[in-house]
Amino acid sequence: MKRVPPRAFLTVCLLTASVQAQAPAPPGQLPPLPLTQLDERALAADLDNRTFTLMFAQPVPIHDLLLLLVRGTTLSVVPAPDIAGTFIGELKSVTVRQALGWILPPLGLDYSIEGSFIRVFHREPGTRIFSINYIATERTGDSVIGGSRDSAGGSARVTSTTGSDMFAELAKSVGTLLSDRGVFSIDRRAGLLQVTDFPERLDAVSQYLDAVQERVHHQVQIDASIVEVELNDVNGAAAQTLDWTALARAGVEAGSPPGARPLINGLRVSDVSRFFTALATQGKLSVLAQPRVLALNNQPAIVRGTTTAGGDVEEITLSVTAQSADGMVMLSLSPIVTVRAAEANRNGAGTTTREADTLARVRDGETIVLAGFTRDRETREPRSGGITGGWFGRTTVVTKKRVELLILLTPRIVS
Repeated sequence: MKRVPPRAFLTVCLLTASVQAQAPAPPGQLPPLPLTQLDERALAADLDNRTFTLMFAQPVPIHDLLLLLVRGTTLSVVPAPDIAGTFIGELKSVTVRQALGWILPPLGLDYSIEGSFIRVFHREPGTRIFSINYIATERTGDSVIGGSRDSAGGSARVTSTTGSDMFAELAKSVGTLLSDRGVFSIDRRAGLLQVTDFPERLDAVSQYLDAVQERVHHQVQIDASIVEVELNDVNGAAAQTLDWTALARAGVEAGSPPGARPLINGLRVSDVSRFFTALATQGKLSVLAQPRVLALNNQPAIVRGTTTAGGDVEEITLSVTAQSADGMVMLSLSPIVTVRAAEANRNGAGTTTREADTLARVRDGETIVLAGFTRDRETREPRSGGITGGWFGRTTVVTKKRVELLILLTPRIVS
């Protein structure tokens, strides 16, 4: 006897426990609506309240599945004639709206509800325009200190490209968020981004842009102090450096968290006034400049100052870039100190330049001290003696002092 092959397994289990049979209206209530009118309460119940379970062990055509979804309801389904695809799997205790939302998108389909009709069609990309409130330039800090660019040993340069090109970076990031059908264009002059893609991709782009613009529009105010300490003599000789242990106790003890300690190139300070008082006990303290700058996140700012002391000319340039988040500030610091000695032509000292480049992380309102710019300063004063009159009776008194230059930076998050 010829064996009949088993039929494909198909199970559709409808859980109708939550669907109540329509009962006659109690006395005092309005009678049911005529068939020519639409009962929105019934539509809502069919879309969102009526739950069922679908289980398919074999692929079922999408047209057949759509008919099963609306069977026994007041809803009608109208699929586009060119849609295709199959479904295999199980959906437990879902509503009609939930089933449509989970089944259709993987097949490249979407739906809309018009009254009691559910239209099913191919998903098509939409277009959305986003505003980018940012300057369409690549900002670079550039500074030349002392002499000309061509003079040997007479110039120093700070170049920072941390800011980079905001619009170019947005273009790279947005491209990774789009589907294979997504396209976009950026109008730098108008500050607009136009994106064409599916709705969920457009929502992802919107969330990304909101996060980016919220971060890049943060501002950090940086208060700088450039100070010089001419160190006291110790046991008849000039001190070689500052007593950092004493300075740490003075500047850190007042209100700083436990474990704060001197940095390799400086110190974190929570009480600047106490720190200055401690500095004054170790030498002659001079405040050379106290500039203040306001900068956006990841945008370079330049602090520059020139002073003359003992005949020497000191030129200080500091490139600083800040990034703030969660009450902390990351600082990229590139200080340059150039000294032109007053007696360069006579003793060959010439011009010296010292540079540094460092990253630091401080709390909002905390002060960081950059150090390591120590040098010897030589002053010459004429003194009469022996035979008076003319240059033969004069001698020159040479005094050498050890000088420490410090740069204090206090970043404050203002927005």
